[in-house]
Amino acid sequence: MYTFHFFASGKTPDVSKVLPYIFLLLFCFLSSKKVFAQSDPAINGIVVMENGSPVEFASVALQDAEGKGIKGTLTDSLGRFSFPALQHGKYRVKISNMGYITHHTDIIQVTAQHRIVLLGKLKLMEDAQTLGSVNISVQKKVIEQSIDKMTINVENSILSEGNTALELLQRAPGVKVDDEGKISLKGRAGVNVMINGKLTYLSPAELSVLLKGTNSASVYKIEIMANPSAKYDAAGNAGIINIVMKKNQMKGMNGSVSVNGGAGRKARYGSGFSLNYKNAGFNVFGSYNYAYRGETEYLDFSRRFYTNGIVAGNYDRISNQHTETNEPLNTNNFRVGMDVDIDQKNIIGFLINGNIGKYLHDSKTSNILQNQTGVIQSEMATTNYDQQNWSNTTYNLNYLRKFKKEAQTLSADVDFASNSFTSKLNLDTYTAPNASAAVQTSNRKGYVPAKTNVYVAKVDYTDQLGKVIKIDGGLKSSFITSDNNLVYQNLTEGAWVYDPASSNYFKYEEQIHAAYLNLNREFKAFTIQLGLRGEYTHTLGNQVTTGSVIKRDYFQLFPNVALNKSAGENNQFQLAYSRRIQRPDYGDLNPFRVFRDPLLYYEGNPYLTPELTQNIVLSHIFKGKYTTSLNYSRTTDVITWVTGQIDNLNTTYERPQNLKSLVNYGISFTGQTNYFGWWTATNFANIYNNVYRGGEESGTFKNSQVSFTINTQNSFKLGGGYSAELNAYFNSKSVYGISTEKAYHAVSAAFQKNLLKDKGSIKLLVNDIFQSSQYKQFTRYQNIDMNSHVNVDGRRVMLSFSYRFGNPFNIKERKNGNDDIQNRIKGGG
Repeated sequence: MYTFHFFASGKTPDVSKVLPYIFLLLFCFLSSKKVFAQSDPAINGIVVMENGSPVEFASVALQDAEGKGIKGTLTDSLGRFSFPALQHGKYRVKISNMGYITHHTDIIQVTAQHRIVLLGKLKLMEDAQTLGSVNISVQKKVIEQSIDKMTINVENSILSEGNTALELLQRAPGVKVDDEGKISLKGRAGVNVMINGKLTYLSPAELSVLLKGTNSASVYKIEIMANPSAKYDAAGNAGIINIVMKKNQMKGMNGSVSVNGGAGRKARYGSGFSLNYKNAGFNVFGSYNYAYRGETEYLDFSRRFYTNGIVAGNYDRISNQHTETNEPLNTNNFRVGMDVDIDQKNIIGFLINGNIGKYLHDSKTSNILQNQTGVIQSEMATTNYDQQNWSNTTYNLNYLRKFKKEAQTLSADVDFASNSFTSKLNLDTYTAPNASAAVQTSNRKGYVPAKTNVYVAKVDYTDQLGKVIKIDGGLKSSFITSDNNLVYQNLTEGAWVYDPASSNYFKYEEQIHAAYLNLNREFKAFTIQLGLRGEYTHTLGNQVTTGSVIKRDYFQLFPNVALNKSAGENNQFQLAYSRRIQRPDYGDLNPFRVFRDPLLYYEGNPYLTPELTQNIVLSHIFKGKYTTSLNYSRTTDVITWVTGQIDNLNTTYERPQNLKSLVNYGISFTGQTNYFGWWTATNFANIYNNVYRGGEESGTFKNSQVSFTINTQNSFKLGGGYSAELNAYFNSKSVYGISTEKAYHAVSAAFQKNLLKDKGSIKLLVNDIFQSSQYKQFTRYQNIDMNSHVNVDGRRVMLSFSYRFGNPFNIKERKNGNDDIQNRIKGGG
């Protein structure tokens, strides 16, 4: 029998802090009876495209009869808008959205006899020019900002060609990816990454490999949600990044082919195709992309050791380590699916996503240990050959039920994901204790098979009660099993001997059962969304090697509140609060050691506990173009990779630990500007302060730093079928746990020429033009005095060609239900 308890820094939170949200939800539900009985004057409508698909986040302004703005709102994910609790009188409605002609309604009269005005579906026409028989449509902006998320339209960006999904994230506003692939958002770690609205359930290391192996040619868009609602999983303290893969929705037979090639320090190339056939009630689609990425990195570590074990005065000895890597990567991405409209109300779909690849880490490391006078005490040369193979395949069966009421939908998903990962490594070290001593040789090899299976079942329901209340709720269960058997062997007297001190067999099981309820109600002056999500978690970590078993069972409530208010036609405000969790993944919990060389290794920590975050954000959008956000968050038991050192062995290691807390607060600004008809830009700036505090395990400390990030994305229409993009970002000095990272920046440019009647295009990309994206970090704490410099293979030139066959225009994104349904039903995206 399981024991249910709240798990937060080992303490039970005050229930009185949660009850107000529950009572508020109940109050809103109970008050719905009054809503049905009343009929306050209101104007309601739905904004759609020419093909009937809803337009989300369009700007809708309520005006008086003379055209003076009264208030404004944004359409929801179904294209709906409402202006409730109006006075009797004459009104107009103006609807605008990027890429569409502004729509003005005729005068609308609200009277005692005509209190509720239903405008029905209001169709927006594309802002297009007709040149002969060629229809040239205005594309979406590369970056679009709404009140609750930022969307990066990857397929509209020239700079996306020839990149990996992880490299795309590096240029996303507010997103930071470090040299090890860890992702942070607005200065906060703990980002939950989804693909097509689904969690990957992979460790950070495996996720990094997966994103490196995902070709940008298969990515449609990236959605960044800093404060997601309760319908999303509570995991992800800093928010959610959803990577939506491409899927064609045009009727008939159509598709595309692409090829690219170029080089950084090593060659890169790739190719792919997509094919789609769709008629009135049937759609089958598929795509395949292959990519090869050659890469070389240079890593330098300098470690000073002190006799008394405290960083003060003169050091006793210094270790200088230099590594040069050769890291070729081969990836294969495929996607095949089928959708069937059983009738107008019932839709079923089946989808298979796959990613298969091979990654080789071949490095040579030199390590020289000197005393304070410069005399060499020992020299070490290490070769590290690590061949990694992985296979990730996800099977999805989905169903959508539409009811007679347009806003009412029911959807269901069943997923199975099989993830296998193997690592075969050889570590050979040659050591000369001093100039006159004989060279000593040590040989070690390891085999790491990892198998993770994920089972997920989910059901969601959306409905509207009366004119002003919208609800959605759902249930979700996930089951994860992971099996990791790390075997190290040492070469002793010509024979390979099992190393029990470094080997470890670790099995992990996790169950999460969740239920959520969202309620959205419109009042005269504002709209409120209340969400409550409950998650029960059961984990079982079994170190088979030592017989140690760690079991945890806990239940958590995660409230989410958002207040939206319009102030005239040009101003939108939102105040949002959420409580989120970041659970340690099995990779962090697994205590096995991974060696870079005999004096530097990484290991997991089976005693990690979940971290919890309280987050509050105040946002303002002006004229639908300029967004300003103030945010504050506090995370307890924050999971951070911390450096440790064994002085007498000259050895350094890193392991995840729970620090006491992280406080993050700051202000960000996003501006979308049309400087000229041919030059548009999205500019992002974020100033924030991170304050880390240590606990018992890591020692008492405070590490804080005011940091800032700047990102600018510029698009140019040069005429004659030519276009260009320029992206630049700057990340200032920042802190992570006990370490400090120095500033770095990058500038990238791309050019495109349309040809073959705009069905084809040639693109030239120059990434990180000045090779300025360099990761430099230093740590000064207790007995640790370390500097590191990772010189990544960032600068590269890529040339690509793509060709679309079938109808290349009017590619629409199909929307069904809310955003989550959009990413799942019909194969996602």
